[in-house]
Amino acid sequence: MVSSSGATQDEIRRLNVSTLLRQIHVHGQLSRADLTTRMGLNRSTIKALVGELSEAGLVTETIPETSMRAGRPSHVVRPKSDTAYVLAANIGVDTVTVAAVGLGGIIEGRADYPLLRPAEGHEMVIARLATEFRELQASMGPAAWLVGVGVGVAGAIRRADGFVEFAPNLGWRQVPFGQLLAERLGVHVQISVGNDGDLGALAEHVRGAGRGIQNLIYLSGEVGIGGGIVVEGRIVTGAQGYAGEVGHMMLNPNGRICRCGSHGCFETEAGEDAVLVACGREAGGGRAALLEVFAAASQGELRALDGLHEIAIWVARGLSTLVNLLNPDVVILGGPLWSLFFLTGDLIRSELHAMSIFAARTQVQVLQPGLGDDSSLLGAAELAFEPLLSDPVDAWSRRALTG
Repeated sequence: MVSSSGATQDEIRRLNVSTLLRQIHVHGQLSRADLTTRMGLNRSTIKALVGELSEAGLVTETIPETSMRAGRPSHVVRPKSDTAYVLAANIGVDTVTVAAVGLGGIIEGRADYPLLRPAEGHEMVIARLATEFRELQASMGPAAWLVGVGVGVAGAIRRADGFVEFAPNLGWRQVPFGQLLAERLGVHVQISVGNDGDLGALAEHVRGAGRGIQNLIYLSGEVGIGGGIVVEGRIVTGAQGYAGEVGHMMLNPNGRICRCGSHGCFETEAGEDAVLVACGREAGGGRAALLEVFAAASQGELRALDGLHEIAIWVARGLSTLVNLLNPDVVILGGPLWSLFFLTGDLIRSELHAMSIFAARTQVQVLQPGLGDDSSLLGAAELAFEPLLSDPVDAWSRRALTG
């Protein structure tokens, strides 16, 4: 329930509309009775709020055909995923995924394409991304309402304006990514850019394995290691948005040089190339080579198993530092890190137990992402939906003005 203390009736109405729409967006569908209980409002107020959102084309109502309870069944409210949508993208180190995501987190259309680095500079990446976005926008039809654009990038991102300070694995420095994409795309909606690890954590917290969990760490390993941190239900971004660069946390002062310029970073000791070399393969083999290593280890190849055990110790060291510092309820391991944990989980747990203080390691769970490989993509979508969810009344008023 939204407090009325010090607020005008219009402010209370706006906050209640926002809260109701967010409930429907996150949970997919709820009955009016559920909404009444969750929001602490009376039935007539819920009916009026749902009516506003329905008139704006954001939700739809149905009456269940059957009900086991006596009396009239409660109306069920659902998001209209084919009406209000965002354009989302995740720019990984070697792959870009783009999608049109409807209200409720439903992927309405998507595409994946390779990223050739370092041959493709940021200008080429932005040009291709804008083209892909326009194709997705056209596929949604003229009646659909584009409410925002969200992009995840593997780098240090200034959240306020989407400025990429440094993306070492992409070879980018000081790129005004948000501004350049806005100029190229030419749409009248907010373009939001965030770190891919932060966005993965956001999506897992909202609708994945971390749903309802207030303190969690999300880690995903590809060429590098990215991550996001949720403390008391909020993403930790820091003063300018650069917090959470866990991949560049130093683990080994005598380790190999990292693309960031330091030595012995988490990702240089446990990233893709480190895994391949430890398992007797050539560095730079990419995802296919990494999958081959995991397959070989699962079939009992000793060189692969020994190499993965070596990497597992570095992963445990990184995790123990984070667990000691943050005391999370859950650690979510995405991408190849989950495959590593699947094969070496006992060793990682043992090392984590030995290196973590008792209070921090007690009851911490290690989980697989609930959203699979789409965590960062759906996190970008959540970022893009935020202006609408924060103030639906203002959003649809602006839509009426801009057409």
